[in-house]
Amino acid sequence: MLNNGEFIARINGLKLWYKVSGTGPVCIIPTPGWGPSSDLYFRPLKPLEELFTLVYLDTRGAGRSEKPSKSTDYTYAQFSADLDGLRKHLGQDKVWVMGHSAGGVHVTQYALNYPQGCQGLILLDSLAARDDEWQEDVDVRMMERKNEPWFGEAMKAWNDEGFPESDEAFAASLEKSLPFYFYAVANIERQVDVFSATTFSIAALRGSIDSNPSGFDILSRLTEIKVPTLIVVGNSDFICSPVQARRIHKRIAGSELIVIDKAGHFPWLEQPDEFFSRLRSKPPPSKLGGIPSGMIVLGAAAPKPPLWPFLPPASWGASWLP
Repeated sequence: MLNNGEFIARINGLKLWYKVSGTGPVCIIPTPGWGPSSDLYFRPLKPLEELFTLVYLDTRGAGRSEKPSKSTDYTYAQFSADLDGLRKHLGQDKVWVMGHSAGGVHVTQYALNYPQGCQGLILLDSLAARDDEWQEDVDVRMMERKNEPWFGEAMKAWNDEGFPESDEAFAASLEKSLPFYFYAVANIERQVDVFSATTFSIAALRGSIDSNPSGFDILSRLTEIKVPTLIVVGNSDFICSPVQARRIHKRIAGSELIVIDKAGHFPWLEQPDEFFSRLRSKPPPSKLGGIPSGMIVLGAAAPKPPLWPFLPPASWGASWLP
């Protein structure tokens, strides 16, 4: 059992901040790597602490964690190595890993690169390739919201060619595009505390761009994943849509898929009762690593939203995605 609290660990030469909270199997949840702090997760995901001992990690350069000296030290390989370093630091033979959005890419990479340390995988609104199919899916879903009253301002922020000059400017620009990430704009107002508490690092943003210039595609490797895998997606997420979730689902043998209706990129914020009740419906994962049976809900795929905790404006350097 891990002691709950906030801690600093030196991992791969950097002082990384993490927070332990909850009971049950240990599950590490990193931030997406491009800038947001873990306040985005440990505040609203607290109900999952009934199922897991959650270890929230501010990835290198984000939140309370130390920044690398070079902007090219934010590679997927380094994020994976940090996760395994934290596993060892916690004294765990195996851990579950959970990732949202680009964080889902990090934990998928972890399952692929460190299979000996991975007990299970949970992907929240994530994807496994930034390719033509993904881009077409995003474009269509963006334009489906063109009649929304906030669309013009959000698109202007999306196409802004200026790189943010400060962490504060970074947060302000992202805020303008936040409606794209929700099924209903009214739901944003209920989450003001969560987003206002989250910090954003332009150093991590720049590092993500400089370290991963060619994008990524790990679809062909997903068949290598043999651990229990749960995939959750909001049916109105535009950037990590049900289409992307199903591309992952069909390639990971035995994986389970949950589609949450009337939810965008943050299903636990828009449909918390539905989201958490599905995950509480059975006992927590056993020491053997099994996903609780019954953690599947079928939902209709649908479009909607473009831009925020998954990627900043394309003009800032879309090639780093995710």
